[in-house]
Amino acid sequence: MKKSMILSLTVVALVLAFVLPNLYAVDVPGDDYMIPKPEGVEIKNKSLPFSHSKHGEYECTECHHTWDGAGEIQACTAAGCHDLYVAATPDDRKDIKFWEKAFHDQCIGCHRDLRKEQKPTGPVACTGCHPKE
Repeated sequence: MKKSMILSLTVVALVLAFVLPNLYAVDVPGDDYMIPKPEGVEIKNKSLPFSHSKHGEYECTECHHTWDGAGEIQACTAAGCHDLYVAATPDDRKDIKFWEKAFHDQCIGCHRDLRKEQKPTGPVACTGCHPKE
């Protein structure tokens, strides 16, 4: 009787430890994920890799702010969000709908906030994210 109880509890513990977390896991891209530029947009800087593991302590919704936690994450440049692909005027460059401003505000803004709090952070200069060829 004791052996079967111990075996049953061991099986339950293993199921809880290994199976349940995978039921709710989000398919997160690896650390070699390249942040995409909008299709057809010419950019002067190289696309940059984004390390999801270095940002693992943050909730996904801190960056993917319109995601409800279920289903597929929509691209930031999806129609209606940050879909201004070409900044024709200086005012356009300041518009949050301009895709480049949205990325820069999100990433650099967070890094600057962490720096003010004297916490470890990522780069805030151009070459920190966009390495030279």
